[in-house]
Amino acid sequence: MASHSSPKKKWAPALILLLLGFVWGSSFILMKWGLFASDGTALFPPVELAALRIAIAGIALLPISLRHWRKLNREQWIWVSFIGVVGSFIPAILFATAQTALPSAMAGMLNALSPIWTLLIGLAIFGVSIQRNQIGGIAVGFLGTLWLIHAQQSASAIAGSDVQSILVPSILLVIATVCYGISVNITREKLQQITSPVIAACSLGLVALPACLVFLNGDIPHLIVAHPDGLQGLAAVAVLGAFGTAGALILFNQLIAWTSAVTAASVTYIIPLFAALWGWWDGELLNTQHLSAGACILTGVWLTNRKTRK
Repeated sequence: MASHSSPKKKWAPALILLLLGFVWGSSFILMKWGLFASDGTALFPPVELAALRIAIAGIALLPISLRHWRKLNREQWIWVSFIGVVGSFIPAILFATAQTALPSAMAGMLNALSPIWTLLIGLAIFGVSIQRNQIGGIAVGFLGTLWLIHAQQSASAIAGSDVQSILVPSILLVIATVCYGISVNITREKLQQITSPVIAACSLGLVALPACLVFLNGDIPHLIVAHPDGLQGLAAVAVLGAFGTAGALILFNQLIAWTSAVTAASVTYIIPLFAALWGWWDGELLNTQHLSAGACILTGVWLTNRKTRK
């Protein structure tokens, strides 16, 4: 559990914010290293990779879930189960599947749409109020999304890749951010009495068992032993699950305890930066159009999160 006391050092929240942005921003390149071998050929199947990631995250948070699972009532378990499937397992599958065709930098940029979907779903289902500047932010964010997809299509055409193959993976990433938006709203509206670590630990613990069954009955156990890059891929997914999913939750919860949810949410602007830097370092196609479109998305997110002072 995160401590709700003030940090001993004033710079501690800023350091955790930067570290959290690095951890989450690195998750996209880790997925890529699990999906592809060093020679560029396919390594782990995306659905099985996602299952292994969720299983590792659930096991990492097992001490928390075992300690608190009896404290939840039947209705809370229903919503926690829903969050485990919709907020964790499905997005993990969608991101892994999409990154078989899309650069990790682009995945990080599209991930920034999550706060916009959170607002839209809150407005449509739970009656959350919306301001004029937020409407403009939503429009700017989606404009940046279309721009980013077009930029990737142009880059793929220049590289001789199939342009049509870009659209479907991009849509999968957008659907994943919709899932995040649904999960955040359910957590806020239905599970206010439960702390964030308990929600994450119990939800991941529930989906960890079916996730284990998926990857144990798939090709990954054989590939780990037989493929030259099998152990390297396993290491990437292990870091992704333990740190990019389970560990990041602890950091995020501590940051909220020390500051506020609004301050913690600013990590949204840091994640694409690290994702883009990792993608550039790994030799991905990244030009000024990608960066400009990503900046457009982040501007939309900033306008969406910005509230007019009374």
